[in-house]
Amino acid sequence: MKNIPSLRPLFVSGCLLVAFIIGSSAVFAQDNASKERQTYDQIRAFALTGGSAQVNALVLKKDRTQITLTGTVYLGAPVNGVTPGAVFVGDGKFTAEVPSNEFEKDNVKRLLGVDTIESDFKTAVFRFTDDTATQVGQAQPGAANDSAQKLALENDARQLREIGANLPARVAISILNAEKPGFFFATFDGGKRGRFSMVLDQQNRIPVSNFDINAGEKGLIWKYDSSLYFPEVWLAFYGLDDYQRGQVSYSDANDQIDISHYTMDIDVRNPNSRMRMLSRISIEALQPNLRAVSFKVGESLSESDNDRLKKQLRVKSARAGGNDLTVIQEDWEGGFTVLLPQTINAGDKLDLDLDLEGDFLFDTEFCKDCHYPRSNTTWYPRHGYLDRASYDLTFRHPKKYRVASIGARLSETLDPEDKDGAISKFQMKEPVALIVFALGPFKRYSDTIKWENGSTPTPLEFNSLPGDLAAIKEDFIMAELSNCVRFFTSRFGAYPYPSFGAAFHPFPFGQGFPSLLMILPTDRASKYTYSFIAHETAHQWWGNIVAWRSYRDQWLSEGFAEYSGMLYTGLRDSRGAKEDLLNQARSSLKDPPETLTGIGKGRLVDVGPIILGHRLITTKTGNAYQTLIYNKGALVLRMLHFMMSNPSNGDGQPFFDMMTDFVERYRNKTASTDDFRAVVNEHFAKTPIAAKYGMKNLNWLFRQAVYESEYPSYEMQYKITPDADGKVLVSGTITQKNAGENWVMVLPVKFGFGGDKAAMGTVIVQGPSTPFQIKLPAAPSKVQLDPERWIVAESVSTKGN
Repeated sequence: MKNIPSLRPLFVSGCLLVAFIIGSSAVFAQDNASKERQTYDQIRAFALTGGSAQVNALVLKKDRTQITLTGTVYLGAPVNGVTPGAVFVGDGKFTAEVPSNEFEKDNVKRLLGVDTIESDFKTAVFRFTDDTATQVGQAQPGAANDSAQKLALENDARQLREIGANLPARVAISILNAEKPGFFFATFDGGKRGRFSMVLDQQNRIPVSNFDINAGEKGLIWKYDSSLYFPEVWLAFYGLDDYQRGQVSYSDANDQIDISHYTMDIDVRNPNSRMRMLSRISIEALQPNLRAVSFKVGESLSESDNDRLKKQLRVKSARAGGNDLTVIQEDWEGGFTVLLPQTINAGDKLDLDLDLEGDFLFDTEFCKDCHYPRSNTTWYPRHGYLDRASYDLTFRHPKKYRVASIGARLSETLDPEDKDGAISKFQMKEPVALIVFALGPFKRYSDTIKWENGSTPTPLEFNSLPGDLAAIKEDFIMAELSNCVRFFTSRFGAYPYPSFGAAFHPFPFGQGFPSLLMILPTDRASKYTYSFIAHETAHQWWGNIVAWRSYRDQWLSEGFAEYSGMLYTGLRDSRGAKEDLLNQARSSLKDPPETLTGIGKGRLVDVGPIILGHRLITTKTGNAYQTLIYNKGALVLRMLHFMMSNPSNGDGQPFFDMMTDFVERYRNKTASTDDFRAVVNEHFAKTPIAAKYGMKNLNWLFRQAVYESEYPSYEMQYKITPDADGKVLVSGTITQKNAGENWVMVLPVKFGFGGDKAAMGTVIVQGPSTPFQIKLPAAPSKVQLDPERWIVAESVSTKGN
């Protein structure tokens, strides 16, 4: 469970042999396989033959939403004793109270211009396994008319196409696994807000699988924009009981299985038309009563150009225990469901063999012979969010190409069964959350990383392109890769993987996978190049060794990597390079948001707190995520750097000690912002700043900088007067604006005494204005409040007399 403390708002090729290992259950039999499929087929048919009910002002209360119906409800035929859905035609009203959370309130106000989500509607399509049918009451026998039946089927198809969600499969999972509480989904149409949808998923499955919203939110309300291929979430909310308790479980508490190992045979011999993958997945059940298990694959493919329809990996077969298994995977679906003919329970283990195939590789105009997964993160079957596993990877590919992938390359040989083919094998023993590969006419450049502590050298490799395709300064990139990984090892702890390197990636972004960076040919010595390569290298620690627990914690990856890149650039480039990058990050916070029609009003820093992650991206705030998660996230970490340091001598080693400790505690795990805060607090309690001000923790700073979005300004007004003992007294007030009444901040002060002589101190401000006094041995020639801009602030000024 994660607490909801008062300090923050709540959001919070050939066949593979089949091996079957069971902890406490018996080997599968196939007797029930057809029965499970029949259950799904009946749900999918959505036959409205369960009768109809005339309702007058019927209120369906679904957590914080209220649905009022006056008209006719047509019920679906019961399946396994459960009514799986209904269609309403008549006059309806939908109302959703927004939680007492500033971002959710602001988001609804920004997107809809209201404080409460309300709309009338003429039709609604419901999918459910909860008590909705009971609430509707006694139905009269008979089937629905053709128009109602059409609404039912069209909505299931629409949700598949728009968000990749297979609603009949979600209902089947709920019924077959006997999930309690049940599931509820609704789409409304015909009112002032057009067509919009909501889900109340107590097991978090659709929020996680189809929206990447995984911090425990059970409810979502959204509208799909067909022109953008984008579902815009109006509201995400926890359950009412979660708010009342002030505590919520992360969504991974409801994961059905844990995948510990993949053995994958990947056939990319025809990269322009086909990728085939034979995967043996070692699974342990985490929940009781599992008869249906969901997987994600290709969910990030868009409706645009019919990518998710035409390019998706399709499951050709599934087996376990020597038996064929039934798989549900519809057109447009962003995953699939495996139906088990026998219940498995928590602790039971099995090996699942999957055969998938599709046109999932992509090449660019720049390099037709270079092939990459259409999505570097969703190209193989997964469950949950950032689940970790080890990997044995075999690639079958044209011998004219080479493969770059994660981990150690074990071998690279000609294929004895294919005169034009080759076989490359890789292994990653460390449990990692994300893997990738690239295929192309790569020219490899190899070296070794020699560690300063004398550890065994690590192989270093850059998969570049031949000179006739691109002129790349490989020696520069190789040197930077080595410099970066050694620098971060000295700051954050040992690099754990068996190799390190990068592969040419002709896209306008980089990605840092465990042991392998996907990067542009950034080979010009500049602060941007240094920062870019360093940022992606830093992801070995921030994102791979330690992964983020939920989307709300992604600043622990991107913000940390961004600040790490700035630190490296400060050593690698000219004197002012780091300061330039910091100033650009600060300046970006005051940029206006980008909207669909141009530049919006206001400042990005006011859109919301960094704890909101990708939910900061809306049609009214298109550039907020990059600015706040990367830039503000880096600036917040820099502020923590100051708080951990000794202001009198500038010793920042305690910050790096804290970061290294954080890595070690969460090595090969996920960490939340609260996990990080706990580590920070433990180390902060030993710092000079904590001792000087009697502080036990930095909860107040996390509340202000991470969970809130105020952007204060600070002004120091001071005077210098002689003291009775022959010294001088610097006294005055610190004023802070655009912050709350209880806002607290510790600020550095620099005193100059001519030449290179200087001294550092700190002052604290609590509330709008705070007096201060600092005794000095001599009168300073210059006094500056936070001259190096350690503190996240819109402006800092100093006025003396």
